[in-house]
Amino acid sequence: MKYLLTILSIVCVITALSLFMLWPKKQPVEQDVAVTINGHNLAKATVADEEHKSGYHQDSTKDLMDSAITRELLLQEAQRQAIDKEPSFRASLKSFYEQSLIKVLLDRQYQKTEVQVTDDEINMFLACFGKRVIFSRLSIADTSPQNITTKQGQQTSAIFDDLAASVQVLIANLKPGEFAVKYDTGTDQYAIRLDSIVDASTATTALPDRETVRQLMTEHKREQQINIWLNNLRKSASITIHNK
Repeated sequence: MKYLLTILSIVCVITALSLFMLWPKKQPVEQDVAVTINGHNLAKATVADEEHKSGYHQDSTKDLMDSAITRELLLQEAQRQAIDKEPSFRASLKSFYEQSLIKVLLDRQYQKTEVQVTDDEINMFLACFGKRVIFSRLSIADTSPQNITTKQGQQTSAIFDDLAASVQVLIANLKPGEFAVKYDTGTDQYAIRLDSIVDASTATTALPDRETVRQLMTEHKREQQINIWLNNLRKSASITIHNK
């Protein structure tokens, strides 16, 4: 989920200038005009906002004005060369529009997803450090929940400390013989069954503090809820894949 949000953020940054160039601008009233460039009026508020656009502090009003004029000249020149009419530019603008919609949707869904991590869950997580866990990964596509507890799957033996955080969170709340379903973005979902957990002879790493564990488990639960939501969207949709 973090990877998806990161990709969307990068796309938005790269194509933000494209949207700015094509977005219709409301002409300011006469008393609000700060400068006119080739017949195009820039409002005082637009010039004042130049400091935020530039990303660094402007030392004087003259610097702000110079920066605003330079930006406007570049925009006008780009439009004179009809860059905004080129197919590649239109495609990037369409991509920005779509990616922005998706990012806003995911952000809103993420914010309204409520999860809770209990003290008992944190205790169980910390108690697993320094132990060897043997667990199996099983497909759940054609397997009933009853069979997952006994079916043979792809088995892994590892020290709990060395496992990926997402796997740690799943295993920490299981007893031998129990399983949990892991949902990944798209349709990928599988079960992880804890087969056994024993003390290991190797030295353990330093235990993370409780707040770090709480944040880790909260983030994992949110991501799982988002991925469940994405899977449900796909299940409820009418999708036809046309083979060539």
